[in-house]
Amino acid sequence: MTFSATSNRPAAPAGVIPDLPGVVVDPPRVAELRTSVAQLLGLPNERFPGAQPVSFLERHIADLEAEDFFVCEKSDGVRCLVYAVVNPRGQPETYLIDRKNNYRFVPNLQFPNPPDRQPPPFHNGTLFDGELVVDQEPDGRSYMTMYCFDLLASSGENLMPRSLMSRLGYLKEHVIRPYQRLVESNPRFAQAQPFRVVAKSMELSYGLNKVLREDIPKLKHKNDGLIFVSVKSPYIPGTTEKMLKWKPAHENSVDFRVNLEYPQGGGLSARPRFVLSAWQGGQNYVQFGELGLTDEEWNHFRQNGIQLENRIVEVTYNPDHCPPAQWQFMRFREDKPHANFITVVERVIQSIREGITQDELMSRCPSIRESWKARPRP
Repeated sequence: MTFSATSNRPAAPAGVIPDLPGVVVDPPRVAELRTSVAQLLGLPNERFPGAQPVSFLERHIADLEAEDFFVCEKSDGVRCLVYAVVNPRGQPETYLIDRKNNYRFVPNLQFPNPPDRQPPPFHNGTLFDGELVVDQEPDGRSYMTMYCFDLLASSGENLMPRSLMSRLGYLKEHVIRPYQRLVESNPRFAQAQPFRVVAKSMELSYGLNKVLREDIPKLKHKNDGLIFVSVKSPYIPGTTEKMLKWKPAHENSVDFRVNLEYPQGGGLSARPRFVLSAWQGGQNYVQFGELGLTDEEWNHFRQNGIQLENRIVEVTYNPDHCPPAQWQFMRFREDKPHANFITVVERVIQSIREGITQDELMSRCPSIRESWKARPRP
C-alpha cells in the first residue's frame, strides 16, 4: 500500500506524545461544531463527549468473569475524536477534537462512504474515537498513526446506544475499509494524508495473554498497559466503569497541576516546593502531594527556561526518587485542560496499592474463559 504521512513536519520520536495536526478552528466555528456534535449524539451539553476509563482494581477481575469484555493494548499517545462532515458547499471536512474540546481542521483528510451508501460520496455526521501515536520502523523512520477503537455516529445516525460489537462492525465496514481502499487506489490522495488510519486490534478478554505476550512486543509505538471495554455496553461519555485501564505498577500515573511555593525571604533564586493539586471541578483544586525533583532535574528546568507554574504534569508514584516527596515527573500534559479529578486520583492510588500484576491477570485467564463460554448466547 502506498502511503506517506505528510504533515509538513517530521513525526516526533516514538514514545513522544505527538502534536495534533491541522489548523485550530476559530471560536465562532467551534461553537457551531460543538452544537452539531451534541445534537448528533443527543447530549444535553456540549462538553467533550469521549468515554474515559477507570483504573483497574482487584474487584474488576470479577467483572471480567461476569461480563463479556474486549481487551486491547493501551497506546501512549494523544486521545482524540475524528468528526467528518460535509459543509454547505458540498465539500467534505474533517476535524480532530482533543480532550480540551478544541477543534482542528485537517486539510486533505476525507472519509468516503462505502459504495452501497452513496450518494453522498463522503461521510457527513460521522464521529469516531481513537488515539494518535508515533510509530517507528526498525530503520528509524517514524510516522503518525491513528488507531481507531470506537464509533459514536455514522452518517448522521447516533450509534452510542448500540453494543460495542455493533459499533466496531460499522467502524470497520463503513469508515476504515472505504478509506483504506481510497488510499490504496489513489496515490495522490495517499501522499496527502497527515497520518495512517487503522482499526485497533482487539481480543476477547480471556485473550489478554496474547495481547501481553505477542501483540505488545511487536508494537511500533509506546504502550503503557491494557484497556478492557464491555462488549454489550452502550457508548457512555465521561468516566465509565464499562471501560477499564490496567497499567503495570511502574506505569501507573496521575495528572496533577503543579504550583511553586517559595520560602519566605528566599526570593526567586531559592529552591521552591513543587506542590501538586487535584481537580475538584470548575476552577477548584485541592493540594494532594509534592513533586520530587532532584537538583539536576530542577537545574534542567531553570537553565532551559521551562515553566512549571500552573502546568498539568503526569507523575508516577516513586517515594525513593527524591524523598520526602513521593511523586516523580514523567512529562507535561498540554493535551489536558485540567488535572485528574480528585476521585480519579483516589482510584489510581488505590490501584497502585492493590498492585494487580501482569502475572495475576494472566493467571485468571482460564476462569475468565470458562465464564465467557458458560454464558448463554443469542
